[in-house]
Amino acid sequence: MQVDTILERMLFTTVRITTTTPTGGGGLGTGFVFTAPMPALGGGKGGGKGGVAMVLVTNKHVVHGQARAVLHFIAADETTASPNLGAEISVGVDPASFVGHPDPNIDVAILPLGGLIDQLRAAGRTPFFTHVDAASAATPEVLAEYEPIEPITFIGYPNGLYDSGSLLPIARRGHSATALNVDYEGKPIFLVDASVFPGSSGSPVFLFVPASTADKFGNITLGGGAKVVFLGVVAAVYQRAVPVLQTPTAGDQFVHDALDIGIVYKASTVVELVNQVITQQGEGSA
Repeated sequence: MQVDTILERMLFTTVRITTTTPTGGGGLGTGFVFTAPMPALGGGKGGGKGGVAMVLVTNKHVVHGQARAVLHFIAADETTASPNLGAEISVGVDPASFVGHPDPNIDVAILPLGGLIDQLRAAGRTPFFTHVDAASAATPEVLAEYEPIEPITFIGYPNGLYDSGSLLPIARRGHSATALNVDYEGKPIFLVDASVFPGSSGSPVFLFVPASTADKFGNITLGGGAKVVFLGVVAAVYQRAVPVLQTPTAGDQFVHDALDIGIVYKASTVVELVNQVITQQGEGSA
């Protein structure tokens, strides 16, 4: 499979995460590769050279408190620089290595990936992946070009589901349920009208803009290609308690029914956290 178009590239941004609890139970989630520029650092080990920071993004609740985490990549076919579909590279990581957003109410965590990827390549185990670039992250200026309610696409592993033959993830679509350019309840989140399940946690959410699509003002960029805007990270889903009336036992019995309303932390929370880690690393090398 060649990976050329924007949508093809989106399919390879994610990494399946499986975890083991301290009591031996299992967990699952989604992560995705994110890159951001590192500023040139004068003096010390920085050597005055900039670079690119590569991290894996997921939710705090996916990894924190777990005894073990395993990242599942698709292997690369190094002769063709394409994915070797169906061939997996799994690598265990310490869940404590993930850095959480400093705000305890923001469910975003990252794992620096550069050293890990270098080690895998040196061992002849090269993973294939694409990345979400910080330049594609939604900003107030970018969102001002679009309607507050727009179609969205997210990629991940709902209920651990994926194509076991190719190892490709599941792509789902919906639309924003609250205004993209407004912080819902005063928090850096927005809601989506889409089916979100356990395993979707950590999924990247995108606004895909086909070529020659007019903005909300009717403007069309001639010759412009398709583009993607990174909107945020799926974290949770709203549920409602539904009374079960068929039971003869005493007391109220309830089951939880998903409302198909998901909670997404905005892209700005990822950029904040990555920039914080970059700054701390720079200070440590000065």
